[in-house]
Amino acid sequence: MARLPYVEEPRAPKRGSEPAVAAVYAEVRSLGRPLLNLYRVLANQPEALRAFLRMSRYIRDQSALAPPLRELTILATAFALGARYEQVHHLAAARRVGVSEAKLGAFPAWQAGAAFDPAERAAMNYAHEVATTRRVRNATFDTLRAHFTPPQIIDLALTVGWYHLCSALLEPLEVDVEQ
Repeated sequence: MARLPYVEEPRAPKRGSEPAVAAVYAEVRSLGRPLLNLYRVLANQPEALRAFLRMSRYIRDQSALAPPLRELTILATAFALGARYEQVHHLAAARRVGVSEAKLGAFPAWQAGAAFDPAERAAMNYAHEVATTRRVRNATFDTLRAHFTPPQIIDLALTVGWYHLCSALLEPLEVDVEQ
């Protein structure tokens, strides 16, 4: 059970924060996203949810990373951090963008999997090292440079960092995975 209430969508906004909640929930829907428990808990502070959505939109929709690579990187981060909510949601998201079952079946021990190409492995190694040590070895970064442009590396770093933030919200607030 979450430590803060899940904010329900106001039926007829009239008072207090209800108009702000209704507006930000309309923004969530305009992005084609369901009202996830993460959003419902963040709606305790509607402007924080609005700011969260702006960065999320960049990571998910505007990044220079191809969607399958983005999802594999998110999964490597989520599994290294033990973030169950993100694991569940991004296994599904990875399927939607065409990541193979062979690749998804390699989690959580993906390092031993043979299904990943060198660029995927480089991005996932980066994500894993950041999650487990908060640093990356020079060899890991050199491998990134061999596969990705500087803008892609920045987007990779932002994606990994973003899902650290998500985990730092989800876990302490005990946000439940939706049924």
